[in-house]
Amino acid sequence: MSWPASFFFPHRVIVEDAIPAGGAGTKFGEPREVIAEVKDEQRIVIGADASEHVSNTQVTVPLSAAVPVGSMVTVWVGRVGARRARVIAVQRDENPPPLPSHLILSLQ
Repeated sequence: MSWPASFFFPHRVIVEDAIPAGGAGTKFGEPREVIAEVKDEQRIVIGADASEHVSNTQVTVPLSAAVPVGSMVTVWVGRVGARRARVIAVQRDENPPPLPSHLILSLQ
């Protein structure tokens, strides 16, 4: 049995990939729409710099989305409460078919 992508990823988000720009800081790529599952939930996460951060939202996207830490993600697009936040941590979860492999993005 297989499920449609919308079963696992019922939402859509806008992702702007972080692009390191050396001394100029970080630039962001062109916005792209990605299927996702969005959960508003506070958690403590360890960032790439090994410091603790509070994450207010977790976004699950397909593994193929390849979203790097530092990217900007807009959640709840077109709805009340829409907001743009930075990715502070990325977890990779690989699964055997028929379950999809995915990334879990922790947003600031």
